[in-house]
Amino acid sequence: MKKKIIAMLLAASMLCLSVIGCSGSKQDSVSSTPEVKGTVDISNVKLIKEGTLTVGMEIGYPPFEDKAENGDPIGYDVDFVYALADKLGLEVNIVDTAFDVIFAGIGTNYDCVVSAVTITDERRENCLFSDPYIDSYQAVVVKKGSNIKIESLKDLSGKSVALQDATTSKALLEDMIKTGTVTNCKMGPAEKVLTTFTELDNGEYDVVLCDSPVADTYITNYPDKYELAFLDQENVEQFGVAMAKTDADLQKAINEAMKQLKDEGFFEENKTKWFA
Repeated sequence: MKKKIIAMLLAASMLCLSVIGCSGSKQDSVSSTPEVKGTVDISNVKLIKEGTLTVGMEIGYPPFEDKAENGDPIGYDVDFVYALADKLGLEVNIVDTAFDVIFAGIGTNYDCVVSAVTITDERRENCLFSDPYIDSYQAVVVKKGSNIKIESLKDLSGKSVALQDATTSKALLEDMIKTGTVTNCKMGPAEKVLTTFTELDNGEYDVVLCDSPVADTYITNYPDKYELAFLDQENVEQFGVAMAKTDADLQKAINEAMKQLKDEGFFEENKTKWFA
């Protein structure tokens, strides 16, 4: 009888351990699976880091990308990235990268680039793009009170022009010089757009050629220093999210997220917040 009781107790003990073990296993499984809060299906999307949207961005292109006093990235594109990631149910990791090498890191250093990137046929040869999220124009900025008159980009002939390297501003001016549309023009590519305005301040160049939202921001923030000489409204440029040619699933997810943001009025609110 005693042997029978001992056997029953051992069996009960084993059953109890089994239940506890299963309970612990189930709890570990639940805790290791993050809750997805996004509104867009990303089940087929491959990311460099699971649960995170890693974004290449050149910080130093206000109002799109800039730094707060504490060093945190701020700006139109920064808010856009966080809103986008929220729809995708992802965390955000921004990788600050010089614009002249930013496209080389797509698919290896980051999943995509959000950095006031103009969608062009040339860039489409190596990248996929999202739907456009904002329009921009080429703008010419001069010192306040300057006697320089610009009625078209052809009037850049005989002028010295500061602009950012690897941008559509540079590509446009290079093409105009090559075709003879603009002559006797000194072009000064800089790594950052902030440098171009410093060069204008110092009298090193006559004008700055840049995207219109950037021009608006500098003119609004420093009305005693700069004024708009010309805005090329006949040729619109559109910004988009750039990603690897093989990332069609990411492109689809980003476009769906952008559609939801547009329907909710995010882009208009963000434009009002950041643009002059």
